[in-house]
Amino acid sequence: MRWGVLGATSYIATHLMPAIAATPGCALTALASRPERAAAAAELARAHGATAHPDYATLLADPAVDAVYVPLPNTDHVEWTLRALAAGKHVLVEKPMAMDEEGCARVEKAAEAASRTVMEAFMYRFHPQQRRAAEILASGEIGELRLVRASFAFRIESGSGNIRLEPGLGGGATWDVGCYAVDVPLFFFGRAPHRVSARFSSRPGLTVDTSAVATMDFGGGRSAVVDYSIDYGPRAAFELQGTRGTVVVRNAWAMDGEDGVLTVLTGDGVREETVPSANHYRLQVEAFARAVREGSPAPIPLADSRRTARVGSALVASAAAGGAAVVTSTEATEATEATKAAGAR
Repeated sequence: MRWGVLGATSYIATHLMPAIAATPGCALTALASRPERAAAAAELARAHGATAHPDYATLLADPAVDAVYVPLPNTDHVEWTLRALAAGKHVLVEKPMAMDEEGCARVEKAAEAASRTVMEAFMYRFHPQQRRAAEILASGEIGELRLVRASFAFRIESGSGNIRLEPGLGGGATWDVGCYAVDVPLFFFGRAPHRVSARFSSRPGLTVDTSAVATMDFGGGRSAVVDYSIDYGPRAAFELQGTRGTVVVRNAWAMDGEDGVLTVLTGDGVREETVPSANHYRLQVEAFARAVREGSPAPIPLADSRRTARVGSALVASAAAGGAAVVTSTEATEATEATKAAGAR
């Protein structure tokens, strides 16, 4: 699979480009950036033996590109995903796929029309420790899942020029690191909550939300408590509280060279399990490329992306109103999404 990348940031150079290069059957063949990053893009392209294109549209027109990675500002995700699909490319798009459910629906419709694969990038889902946590839950060892706690954070300095601090580019904690905190309970409960209640705060001098605490009501006595921030960190932890025990994942962002560690607490005692280190960026690229090659569903289905957007929108609405917000969806839709998600996993 021949990849093109829209962007030339240090994040891309450090994580995604090496992951593509290290994946059997994949090659980075093209790179494009904003004009002010053209020199950096050309240097990165040379280092990987790729073509440096002058702009995104030219890259999408390149017949030597089969798939595109879209890590642009949040407000650009839908537009460039749609343009890539129209150009006949498969697309791996950074989270959030869209900042509302309507945007996800547009992407899904376009992907179906183009017969191309689109997947939202949630690299942590591909780490073996995530799979192990799901296995422990499915085994019944900790009983029925009743509460999920998730805490994700990393600090972004004021005045750094980081796009996550720009309101016009979809900045703020909710639509960045908050996506992880939201995704954890949605993944393990397999559905969206009925309602959410969120409290946002903003660092002095900034207009985007920089920290948040939220609760989610999934019905039937099932809940989630999440916090996320770009004021402090790093932190990437979650807990699965069942009726008979708990699973704790200390670092969902465990990188290559760092073992994953899970703690299991039940009435029989406490144990720790170590999961060998893995590069979840590479595992994500491998899984996406395999789905394209085999014509199988993307490992993160678009139904999950719609849920993420729907819940994110509800968190924003709740914080703005100062009270709980209903997550608009029908039970039938949720049941269908849960079935699709279970089959994809």
